[in-house]
Amino acid sequence: MTGPDAPPALRGVMPDHALRPVATSPADIIAGLDWILAENKRPASPFFGLIDPALVAVSGHSCGGVQALDAASDPRIRAVIIHNSGIFPDGKPFIPGLTTPKAALDRLHTPVLYIMGGPADIAYENGMDDYRRISRVPVVMLNIQRGHRGSMDEPYGGRVAQVALDWLDWQLGGNEAAGRTFTGPMCRLCVDPAWTVQRKGI
Repeated sequence: MTGPDAPPALRGVMPDHALRPVATSPADIIAGLDWILAENKRPASPFFGLIDPALVAVSGHSCGGVQALDAASDPRIRAVIIHNSGIFPDGKPFIPGLTTPKAALDRLHTPVLYIMGGPADIAYENGMDDYRRISRVPVVMLNIQRGHRGSMDEPYGGRVAQVALDWLDWQLGGNEAAGRTFTGPMCRLCVDPAWTVQRKGI
């Protein structure tokens, strides 16, 4: 973990106090997808026949969210969840190696869910700018006033994890009950004062 919220020992601050470049890339995500889908077809693999290639999601937190948005253009991706993240303004990569341009948002082909931590979230402005720019696919922007780490330190990922599971159950499994977390004027999160909900195309 090399993002701005990582502990200094993990983040790896350079001598000039800049952040160390990210160690992974969107290509690594696609390489991982290629590998697991190949293993799904290999009879000797422990994953043989266990993966449904029609039900693939991509997700990431912070720096990983930027990479997930880049990888989400792959036609095999069916669902996208972005946690506490957003693409940096073009020409201003705060973290070396995160070069995904805002134009990547125009390559999205599935609905996308953003889960942000409110104005105290270091990625808040980038994520909200993404939301404003996305026009070709449905998008839900959720904010809960928990900052950049959300509820990830709580048992089982806390409230944010349950929301993410509902999105996957709805987008990949067609579970309309899970979809009501996000849909309709009285959606479950719409009437929960802990959440701020914005939607386009939903």
